[in-house]
Amino acid sequence: MTILQKLKRKAVSQAKPVGPGLIGLDIGSNQIHLCQIRPLEHGLFSIIAKASIEYSGGRDALLAKPKKLKKLIAPELKKKKFKGKRVAALMPWEDVKIILLTYKANVSDVDSEVVKMLAKRIEGSIDDYVVDYVPVRSNPSDEEHMVVATLAKREAVDTLLHTLISCGLEVDSLDIAPTALRRIVSALYTGHAADNVLMINTYRNESYLTVISGRRLLFNQAVPFGETLLLETIARELDISIESARAQIIDHGLEKQAQSLAVGSDLETNVSATLLEIVKPCFLDLINEINRVLVFTASETHGVPVSRICLLGCIAQWPGAQQVLLSLLDFDAPDGQTEFTQVFQDENEDTRIPWEGLFSEISIAMGLALRGLVANE
Repeated sequence: MTILQKLKRKAVSQAKPVGPGLIGLDIGSNQIHLCQIRPLEHGLFSIIAKASIEYSGGRDALLAKPKKLKKLIAPELKKKKFKGKRVAALMPWEDVKIILLTYKANVSDVDSEVVKMLAKRIEGSIDDYVVDYVPVRSNPSDEEHMVVATLAKREAVDTLLHTLISCGLEVDSLDIAPTALRRIVSALYTGHAADNVLMINTYRNESYLTVISGRRLLFNQAVPFGETLLLETIARELDISIESARAQIIDHGLEKQAQSLAVGSDLETNVSATLLEIVKPCFLDLINEINRVLVFTASETHGVPVSRICLLGCIAQWPGAQQVLLSLLDFDAPDGQTEFTQVFQDENEDTRIPWEGLFSEISIAMGLALRGLVANE
C-alpha cells in the first residue's frame, strides 16, 4: 500500500469530528495558506481560523529548511487560534501527474491493471512513484470503466512529509488540489447545481482547469496561462515595469467598474479598456482551451453542459477578470448561484483582506480543511 493510500484510508476510517477538523495547508510558490473549519448543522460550515503568509525564495528552498517553515507557520497558528497541529497538506500541482485511464469492465484486479497501465505512461520505474486512483465512471452497464490516477515522485512525497514533521506538524494526510476543489463543490452545490462545475485555478506561470461532475473529479489539465504572462504582456505594450503593470491592474481593472460619476472616471474607463485590449489575446487562448474542456465534458456526461464556472487564484483578484472571462465564453452565471458566504461563516475576521476577496486565494486550503467533513468523499 502506498503512503498516500495509507494516509487516505486512515482518514476515512476515523469518525467525523464534532469539533474543528484538520488544518488545511497549501504551500504555494510564494505564499502559505492555512484554514481550519468547524461543521455546523444543515450542511453549513464555520471558518474558525485562516491565514495567508507571504515568503520569498521559492517552495523548494523553503521545504529544504524546516526551521524556516516552522518560524513562518508557528506564530500564525498561535495568533489565529488554530486548534491542534494535525494537517491535511497539499502535494504541489507540479509534483503530481493526473491521468485519466479507461479499462475493460471485466477486469478482476483493478489495482494491478491501473499500475500496469501507468507503468507504460511514465519514464523510469513505477516503483519510484506513489500511486493512487479514484473511480470516475464505473456503471455496471458500461463496457469500459474510467479512473483518475495520480502519481507523485516518491522522493517528493518523502521530502514533504519529512519537512512537515520536522517543523512540528502532525501529517494526517497528503492530498491533491482537484480533490480539495471537489470538496468545495460538494459543500457549495447540490442537485442539478453540481452537475458540472469548471474551476479555473490561476497561478503565476500556469493555470489548471478542473471539472467536477457531481461529486466526481472528471477532468484536470494545466494550461500556459498565468499572471506573469499577462503582466509581462502589459509591461511590454506600455513600456513600463512589471510592478507598474500590476499597479495599473489593481487600480483600474479590466472592465469599467460600477462607480459614481466622479472626476477622472472617464480616464479610469479608458485605462481599463486599454488593459483589456492588451491582455484579450491571452484570454482568448485560454478560451480555446476551455472550449475543448467543455466539449470533453459534454461527451463524458451524455450532453450535460457545464453549469458553473469559477475563477480562482491570483487572477481572480483582478477587478473585472471573472466578468471578462464569462463574457468571452458567452456564459451566463445561473440565477440563484450559491454564495460562498451562505455556506461558510467566517469566525476569524483578523485579516486585512475582506473574506469575500480572500476566498479565491485560500479555496484549496479550505478544500483540504474539509477533508472528513463532507459526505461521500
